Amino acid sequence: MIAGHIEHWRKDRPFLHPVLQRAVDYLESTDFAAMENGKYLIKDEALFALVMELAGKREAEAPAEKHEQYLDIHYLLAGEEWIGWAPEDASLRPSVPYDEEQEAALYGTVPGEARLKLVPGMYVIFAPSDIHRPGLCGTEPQPIRKVVVKLNKTLFLDVS
Repeated sequence: MIAGHIEHWRKDRPFLHPVLQRAVDYLESTDFAAMENGKYLIKDEALFALVMELAGKREAEAPAEKHEQYLDIHYLLAGEEWIGWAPEDASLRPSVPYDEEQEAALYGTVPGEARLKLVPGMYVIFAPSDIHRPGLCGTEPQPIRKVVVKLNKTLFLDVS
């Protein structure tokens, strides 16, 4: 997991892989206020953005997830979002096994899960080995507007 704020992106940029640079550059340069919710191709199905609105949920209502093929970048546009995170653990069994179509395995309770509070402008990068629980609320549910950029791990083999 890598967390940052878009205001500091230019300082952090040189230390990240060119594919991650391209994805966060997209977040920095795009006017999401003018965009409707939906899927937007950045490159093709290997690199795309999902613009969404949701209501924050309590942990019991929001399963944790782990992907096999894609890295996620969660970027908060409005509201307040808490995201749970834990490293992959071979002893942990998903409550819903990996589904290729959904590109996720789902988890209930995750021992040692840490919480990160996002405010608008923050982004978090999750690798396929990161178990994460997005869309959590603080004390009271509130609307969240965010972008999730999906990066197929094969992009990291070809930086052209």
